[in-house]
Amino acid sequence: MTAIDKDTRNPALVERLRSYCEELGSQSAVAKKIGYSAAVISQYLQNKYRGSVEQLEERLSEVFKNKLAAEQIESIQIMTGYVPTSISGAVYGSIRMCHLKGGFALESGDAGIGKTMACKKYSADFPSTSIYISVNPCLSSITAILKLLCRELNLQIGRKDDMFINICDALKGERKVIIIDEAQHLSIKTLEAIRALFDVQENIGVCLVGNRGIFETIKKSSVTYAQIRNRMKLFSLRFTEDIQSDDIKLLFPAIAEDKEAITLLLRVARTDQAVRGAQNLFSNALDNKDISVAGLKGMAKYMHIKGGY
Repeated sequence: MTAIDKDTRNPALVERLRSYCEELGSQSAVAKKIGYSAAVISQYLQNKYRGSVEQLEERLSEVFKNKLAAEQIESIQIMTGYVPTSISGAVYGSIRMCHLKGGFALESGDAGIGKTMACKKYSADFPSTSIYISVNPCLSSITAILKLLCRELNLQIGRKDDMFINICDALKGERKVIIIDEAQHLSIKTLEAIRALFDVQENIGVCLVGNRGIFETIKKSSVTYAQIRNRMKLFSLRFTEDIQSDDIKLLFPAIAEDKEAITLLLRVARTDQAVRGAQNLFSNALDNKDISVAGLKGMAKYMHIKGGY
């Protein structure tokens, strides 16, 4: 037996690598994961690798250790997408009503309570008749909004007047809803341009979604927002205090039966941390391998989350 034929490989790693190749479908796919070439993997599996077997196996051990840890974390369900909580379900329902009846609707409230998730879920459920756009301080002008709408409607981006006309034409026919997230960034001029779209195509619905500020601005302004306000069919203002215990159970099914843990996360969710803060706390405790109430309290203290300890 020659030196190269002497098998110094770790049998367990050899079998684990074979299984991993089958799992991913090819040695090339595995090569991308571990940072070695497919040729090296083939040579190693055939006991023909002339490089440092020890270094290669150190890499394999690390890859498989990380993979196992990730799988263990994923085995505990963390709800990060849309969950039909009392608040997100209500926001979804408002968008649905706006879609079916037309006109304007306003969904506003505290950050991190599920408004955006409801918007994205509705858009995914009705992709042909709903248009979802999210604005920010850089995308809040009339031109920016028209460009966003053109992109979602697969229309050419050009002059402001041309875009407006083309959007109006695209909105003809079946009833559609435009969902505008982070709408607190919109100026009165931009809102008036959106209102003009509705005035041309009165079958459409426009749901403005944002923080408390947009509610205060539109609802309480006596004159400036009158044209917007008198087209509003729904006004909603939602708070972290509205989050319920059953919502936390839906969001964290892994600890749904742990009353103390649910109470702690509910307490966090009702602060300015909101649901997002409770999810961050739970995720970090999970990474720390302790999602008991003691583990959550310890992580909350480490993260300086009020209400968590």
